[in-house]
Amino acid sequence: MEKFPKKRLQELIKSIKYHNNLYYNDDNPEISDAEYDSLINEYKNIKKFFPSETKEFNILDKIGGQPSELFSKFNHPTRMLSLDNAMSEQDLLNFQKKISNFLNKNADDFEFSSEPKIDGLSVNLIYKNGILVTAATRGDGQIGENITDNVITIKDIPRLLKTKSPPASVEIRGEIFITKNDFIKLNTENKFANPRNAAAGSLRQLDSKVTAKRPLKFIAHGFGSFAEEKSSYYDQLIEFKSWGIPISPFLKKAKNVANLIKIYNEINKKRSEIQYDIDGLVYKVNNLSYQNRLGIVGKSPRWAIAHKFASETAQTEIKKIDIQIGRTGSVTPVARLKSINIGGVLVSNATLHNFEEIEKKDIREGDTVIVERAGDVIPHILEVVSIHKKNRPKLFKPPNSCPICNSPIVIEPDEVVVRCSGTYVCDAQKIGRLKHFVSRSALDIEGLGDKQINLLYNKGLIKDYADIFDLEAKRDVIVNIDGWGTLSFNNLINAIDQKKKIELSKFIYSLGIRFVGQINAKLIASAFSNIKSFRSFFEGKSNILSTLENTDGLGPKVIQSFIEYSSIKSNKEQILKLTQKVELFIKKIDTVKSKITGKKIIFTGTLSSMSRAEAKTKAEKLGAKVVSSISKSTDILVTGENSGSKLKKAKELGVSVMNEKEWSNLAS
Repeated sequence: MEKFPKKRLQELIKSIKYHNNLYYNDDNPEISDAEYDSLINEYKNIKKFFPSETKEFNILDKIGGQPSELFSKFNHPTRMLSLDNAMSEQDLLNFQKKISNFLNKNADDFEFSSEPKIDGLSVNLIYKNGILVTAATRGDGQIGENITDNVITIKDIPRLLKTKSPPASVEIRGEIFITKNDFIKLNTENKFANPRNAAAGSLRQLDSKVTAKRPLKFIAHGFGSFAEEKSSYYDQLIEFKSWGIPISPFLKKAKNVANLIKIYNEINKKRSEIQYDIDGLVYKVNNLSYQNRLGIVGKSPRWAIAHKFASETAQTEIKKIDIQIGRTGSVTPVARLKSINIGGVLVSNATLHNFEEIEKKDIREGDTVIVERAGDVIPHILEVVSIHKKNRPKLFKPPNSCPICNSPIVIEPDEVVVRCSGTYVCDAQKIGRLKHFVSRSALDIEGLGDKQINLLYNKGLIKDYADIFDLEAKRDVIVNIDGWGTLSFNNLINAIDQKKKIELSKFIYSLGIRFVGQINAKLIASAFSNIKSFRSFFEGKSNILSTLENTDGLGPKVIQSFIEYSSIKSNKEQILKLTQKVELFIKKIDTVKSKITGKKIIFTGTLSSMSRAEAKTKAEKLGAKVVSSISKSTDILVTGENSGSKLKKAKELGVSVMNEKEWSNLAS
């Protein structure tokens, strides 16, 4: 009997979680849907052949990543599901057979609906008596992010349903996206990787005024809880259309798999003519009573399937392999290709992901390879198809030193990523951090994208963050650079001026410090009582290490990275210089008098209805002081799942202990 591949299963779980986070949370996928599906299928096969050994591994019950801490959470009345995939006609026949067997019906006894699968961001719209009251992202399928303020700025989504008899309550699910033409206009500064990335970034703005300026569209593709539904999915969506809800103009009915294949081929032929990105079609059992009977398995409905388009591929030659250095020093091998047209896009570069990938596929310079491009994900090499040289060059290995700054290349013990060690001297990393500083998730300075940063850095006009706020003094030089002029320069200066007032946590995040994401930046910012104490720290007049170590949610890696950053002389000088150019402020939490005002509270374990960060914010708004270490002076310990030593110590010290439900009642 084949041995249980536990190590491979753990690798798959780690990889799937990593790519889920990139796709759902960062809106920045590294691999194609086909590659992702391959990982999922391999995971499912291991589960299938080793059911008893894999009981504890169950990552497919939750969809995507976790909701962001930047928005309040929303618990969907009914779960938002994800779809299983079909890649061939046989997959569809198997899908139909399973449905027939489950319902004990002949295949001819039910019909399907068909509509394109839009590559956008899934949302749930909650209407009460015809009025839009809540809009939320999918999140993990059960808990998403409340983005109502942003969604109500989208013209396609009605605030009020156009019906004289609105339902008491209905969840309408759909996709928010940006059309191809609008993406080109929006992306003149190259700030977004693809239309989906642009739509997600626009929708997750903390300032709804920014969202309102973005050309977002919406198309409905389903619904959740709804007591007054029609008898068929198709008829229900037609009724939604009469209410003013946009639905797909390509929505059709089909009697059998042969009809579905015909529709698929028709849409695939006109795919390039459709105004927005689609990556396949979605087929659903049309009869809603059958849908209810079929139910769901794990995170997927039995009654629906996504028929994916094949990735576009082409054959070409690798001219050269070299490396790119990322903002955190990561060394990524890149294949420079003999230019080839793939699906209307000229491709001359392909990522090789990492050095293990090169060895696994035995990729070398001069080889003829198959290059795959799926949507707007960076093209990558599928396989080597022929070798031209008798004496092939050796496998491309990581260099010993960085080609940009000559610093040693290192492999850290707990990582497989190869890195340049010249963190603060490497030009590639400096440019990467500058790009991050002005990116949409950081300061979001319009008109200052990757191309502009590269140009201004290479011309010596920007060397550090503070230089960005001094560009007005370089007007005469910049307006005379090709591609620039007075109008574009004035627009840039206006955009920069609008970002001179920065909330401290966003400022810390914008610095691009390794391991310091948006959530950790908020936690670090909370260690400073005011902006004066922040400056004092970078002047070397104070030490906050103990405060950081006692900040709930901050791990040792994050703390070490921040302390290391702040200990370097050039970084200190840069921060102090910046604080003279911009106005930093700390967002004050408005508090109200409550039963817990003045109480010292500590949270331990995993909370189910909210994150600890959200619970902490709620407690602080109610006037409580949240602490991280337990003592006799602690008033309340709130426990979640897997509460450990703090619970034991609280009982020993006589500290009041309450569970999550009791805490919710107290804080309501």
